[in-house]
Amino acid sequence: MLLLISVFSLFSVNAAEQLTKEVSADLPHTLIRLPNVHPGRDSIYEYAKALLNEALLITQPQYGTFNIIVSGQESAQERQLRSLEHNLLDVTWSVTSIERERQFLPIRIPIMAGLFGKRALFIKEGDTRFEQVKTLEELKSFRAVLGYDWPDTKIFRANNLPVLETTYRASFRIVSEGFADIFPRSVMEIQEEFGDKTLTRGLAIDDNLIISYPSPIFFFVRSDNSALASRIAEGLLMMFESGKFQELLLSQDSFRQGMSMMEGRTELNIENPFLSEPSRIALEKFLPEFIATKTLEPSDASDSVAPVLTEKQ
Repeated sequence: MLLLISVFSLFSVNAAEQLTKEVSADLPHTLIRLPNVHPGRDSIYEYAKALLNEALLITQPQYGTFNIIVSGQESAQERQLRSLEHNLLDVTWSVTSIERERQFLPIRIPIMAGLFGKRALFIKEGDTRFEQVKTLEELKSFRAVLGYDWPDTKIFRANNLPVLETTYRASFRIVSEGFADIFPRSVMEIQEEFGDKTLTRGLAIDDNLIISYPSPIFFFVRSDNSALASRIAEGLLMMFESGKFQELLLSQDSFRQGMSMMEGRTELNIENPFLSEPSRIALEKFLPEFIATKTLEPSDASDSVAPVLTEKQ
């Protein structure tokens, strides 16, 4: 079922008025199961969880109360998605792709403002070769290491950039030991990871390059859970309309650090052939609003560029 959700077509009152209403006892109480993640990206995880919590809180008058339950077991991204598929989780968040949108239901609001498509580079400590790299062709002389089944791995290969696939934790060691040249990481996460010396011993952050491609992170639910997708979308849009979404994002050290990291570096742009057209439209619709920290203009729900499309591809 196609759900075209726009900011103004869903609501007759604003977010602040909704919050003052009492939650009816006739509405259900919902348990929301979330994944746990490997250490090193705690701030990103806490931000995503806080954003989801606020979106659920603001929609309690329409949907009822909720509890968030976090899995006791850390898991990588692909395992989180498999757990979602097998009804072991209710919500996760992930870099999107056409394949993932076929399997799961995306809420097409880029919760990290597109910064997971801005990649700074872990390199071996003392490696000065990247000071001379200015073009994509020159970058193709180096080998990246990326995770098994990550959308980024396919994106790099589609752009003829050499890639070695391995696990998240092994990626750091593979660069420090010289088996690969770079480990590209989002500008929102690389500083926090660099602070974990059990992961990044022998590594440095290159101060010359940013690899850039359109790659939003969305919340995902199971393909048959359109009710939860609608609730999350409504809550996020209400937050966006009131400015609370932008305020929460801008309050994150990781976001501010990420924006600062892009200053003064050479940005090498590559294509993302695995981004669906609805997701590309959503990214183009939202990113200028994040940058300007303004609210969305009214959109007609039938408009082909409505800001959110929650549908299974």
